[in-house]
Amino acid sequence: MSFTTLDDFLLRASDRLDPISGIANLPEGGDLDFIDDDRMSSIRAAAVLIPVIPRASGPTALLTRRPDTMAAHPGQVAFPGGKVERSDADDVAAALREAEEEVGVVPHRVELVGCSARYITGTEFRITPVIGILPADFVARPDPSEVADVFEAPLDFLFNAANHQTGSAVWKGKRREYVEMPWQGFRIWGVTAGIIRDLYDNLYET
Repeated sequence: MSFTTLDDFLLRASDRLDPISGIANLPEGGDLDFIDDDRMSSIRAAAVLIPVIPRASGPTALLTRRPDTMAAHPGQVAFPGGKVERSDADDVAAALREAEEEVGVVPHRVELVGCSARYITGTEFRITPVIGILPADFVARPDPSEVADVFEAPLDFLFNAANHQTGSAVWKGKRREYVEMPWQGFRIWGVTAGIIRDLYDNLYET
């Protein structure tokens, strides 16, 4: 199956995703094969906002491209987000704070939907993806120190398995497969594509 309408997407999300406040039930995913037991204790908490915008032409997800100067995942396409700080009440608060800092999202104008499966990265982050609906007239105000570019991709593109290409590469001595979904010159791959694929699986393949 694949994305049909925003109402269907929201219905599936309310039924299948973890609640905003409560116990996480979805199994963790990501680069678990690259994290041994000794390194699990040093994994840092992080969160991203998957910002859905109900545009007149169809709902989109807002994504960014990280500057090439960033220490982690430089130049890669990403959702707004970052590390959970001590000042954050929880992962959701961290995702909203980062989205406000990076692209000008106003936290109280976000309609929170749910959380997708936590994604563990090979760079030792445990990412909580938070899905939220932005106002239909949202205009991004990117911070150039954290965002090199910002763009939107339609949900009916992202949540269609026909657009999920599979590649492979050797990383840290192991061959790994990854998903990528190129969109209008932007290469959506790696962690971000993995988060999208996990969300797709939870909503449309379970």
